[in-house]
Amino acid sequence: MQNRHKYWLPVALILSLAGTIATAEEQPEEEIPPWYQFEVLIFERISAGAGSTEFWPEDPGTPSRLNAIPLTEALAQEIGLREPIETAAPPAPEPFRPLAESEWQLSEQHQHLSRSRNYKPLLHVAWRQQVIEPDQSQQLLLELPRSSNPQSAIDEPLRLEGTIRVGVKRYLHLETDLLLRQWETEDGMTGDSLEFRPAFRTFRMQSQRRMRSGEIHYLDHPIIGVLFLASRYELPTEPEPVEDETPVDGEVESQPKQEPVSTSS
Repeated sequence: MQNRHKYWLPVALILSLAGTIATAEEQPEEEIPPWYQFEVLIFERISAGAGSTEFWPEDPGTPSRLNAIPLTEALAQEIGLREPIETAAPPAPEPFRPLAESEWQLSEQHQHLSRSRNYKPLLHVAWRQQVIEPDQSQQLLLELPRSSNPQSAIDEPLRLEGTIRVGVKRYLHLETDLLLRQWETEDGMTGDSLEFRPAFRTFRMQSQRRMRSGEIHYLDHPIIGVLFLASRYELPTEPEPVEDETPVDGEVESQPKQEPVSTSS
């Protein structure tokens, strides 16, 4: 659905994003696909009347999961990846694994949204991968975990689900397809903690964006907000081996031979 209006973030947040400087407009051609670190922060608009002037279809469809692999930490744990990557990365990092929070670069923006009465952060994740052409790149699955209460989680649809894909063809290309469900009570009031089975409204956001690395990109939508950051990642280099100059046991380091000093009478 094409939106006729823009839904801008607060000025304070925009100013905090403005300090980020692009590192390159075009991506150089390389034989080996370059490594990038990506970070996505998805949030919800919870201000009164958000999206009330828009027409929303009852069934907007759902993002395709075809060939998508899970990215969020909760899903990674389900398939046996118990811990996120620590700060010390190996020479060849494992792609598509969530990074530890200490690796995040959008933490300040996350805190700003958390303190706001108009926005609510939903999902924040960062990862590394090699980037290839868009039509060959891997599609990643994003999901907000269901309720921690087993009884309420039975047959409960996901609060947030969707896919994300990043590729490069001269420029970086970002493709997102997100679905957000807002619970509402019988009288139409929304809420997150309800004792009875709620109805919900569904909002879908589909976006394609050409972007540059080193910039924070904001994807616009009346209900869903997305901040995305792409940064080039240089693989750590192994240190040069240091030669041990300590003499081997039994060997005596040779001393320079001195010529006898002659004295004249």
